[in-house]
Amino acid sequence: MLQFEHPAAFLLALPLIALAWWPRRRLLPYLAVSLPPAVRARAGAAAGQRRLTRLPLYCLYGFLAILLVVMSEPYLGTVETHEVEEARSILMLLDTSASMIQTGLLKRVVTGFLVPFIAERPEADRLAVARFDSDASGGIFTRNHDGVIMEITRRSVVQQFDVARDLAMLSTKGTQLGVGLFKALASFVEDEVERRVVEARLDVPAQDGIYRELQDVLARFLGYFRSKSKDEFQLEIPLVDTLADIGTGKSMILVTDGQLLESGSDATLVDYLKILGTYEQLGFRHLYFVSLKSHPAQLNPLLGRNPSWRAYTWDQTSSGLNSIFAQIARDIDTTARGRSVVATEVSKQPVVRWFLPGLLLLPLSAGLRLHRRLRHFP
Repeated sequence: MLQFEHPAAFLLALPLIALAWWPRRRLLPYLAVSLPPAVRARAGAAAGQRRLTRLPLYCLYGFLAILLVVMSEPYLGTVETHEVEEARSILMLLDTSASMIQTGLLKRVVTGFLVPFIAERPEADRLAVARFDSDASGGIFTRNHDGVIMEITRRSVVQQFDVARDLAMLSTKGTQLGVGLFKALASFVEDEVERRVVEARLDVPAQDGIYRELQDVLARFLGYFRSKSKDEFQLEIPLVDTLADIGTGKSMILVTDGQLLESGSDATLVDYLKILGTYEQLGFRHLYFVSLKSHPAQLNPLLGRNPSWRAYTWDQTSSGLNSIFAQIARDIDTTARGRSVVATEVSKQPVVRWFLPGLLLLPLSAGLRLHRRLRHFP
C-alpha cells in the first residue's frame, strides 16, 4: 500500500486549487464584436481550440501536482534486511535475589567488574543480559555494548530491596536458579530460530507461523519443568534439525551468590538441574558459574560431566574477582564462532523515482508557451 513520509506536503495544494478556481473577468475581444458575422463565425471555430492553447497551463498544473507527491516522499511499506556473520554470543545471567542485593553485593560486582568486562569485549561479540526477576524478559543479543552496560546498571537492577519483608514471604531461603536458566535458554533458542528464519528468506506469514510454533513449544517446555515430571520431554524446535548445533558459538556467564535451593525442594519453582541437562543436550560447551559467596555443591555432578563448564568462587578480594573475569575472557576468546544475525536494518521502499519523469512537464509547459503555432491570432 502506498504511504507517505510527509503527508503534510499535500496542504500546499490548497492555495494552488484556490488560485485555479479564482473567478476571473472575461473581456470580449474588440474584434470579436466588430467583425462581420461570417468572419466572427470563423473566429469562433478557431476559439474552439482553446483547450489546445491552454495545454501549457495544464502541464504546469500537472508538474505542481507531481512535485507535491515527490515532496511527500511516497513509499511502499518497509523491508527488513539482516546481516548474518560468524560471531560469538555471550549472555550474562544476573542473580537479583534478595540475598544478592541486601548487602549491595550485586551493585558492587556489576559496576566494579562486570561493566569493565563488557567494555573490553571485542566489538564483534554479541552480548545480552538477563535477570532472575520473574517479571523481566530474556536477553536480546546486540553489538551495542554501551546499551548492555546501561541495562545492567539501571536502578531497578541494583537497587536496595526491603530484605526483611521479602525474605518473610519465603519459608525456604535460596535462589530460584531455574527461573533464570530457563529465561536464558529461551533467549538462546529464539536467537537461533531467528537466524535460521533469516537465512531461509521466509515471507511474513511463514515467519509468523514459525514464531507462534516456537512460543508454543517454549510454553509447553516451561510447563514441563514446573510440573517436575519425571517423564522425558521431546523438544522439537522449528527449523532446527540437530539440537546440538544451538550451543555453537554461544557462552553464558552466571553470576550468583551460590545459595541455591535444593532442586527437589517444594520451594523450587523450576528444576534447574533438568534445565542444565537441556543445555548439555543443546550443545553448550561454555558455561561459567561465578559464585560470590559459596560454591554451589548441587552443580558438582554436572560440572563433572562437562569439563569445559567452569565454576568459580570469589575470595572476597578485588584482585580475585578481576582474575575470575580475566580467565573467563581468555577462555571465551578461544571458543568457536557461530552464525548469528549481527545487524538488522529496517528500510523503506521508496517509489519517488516513479514520479520523477513527470517533472518534465515543467519544461514542456515552457516550450508550449513559446511555440507560436498554438497562437491562432498573431
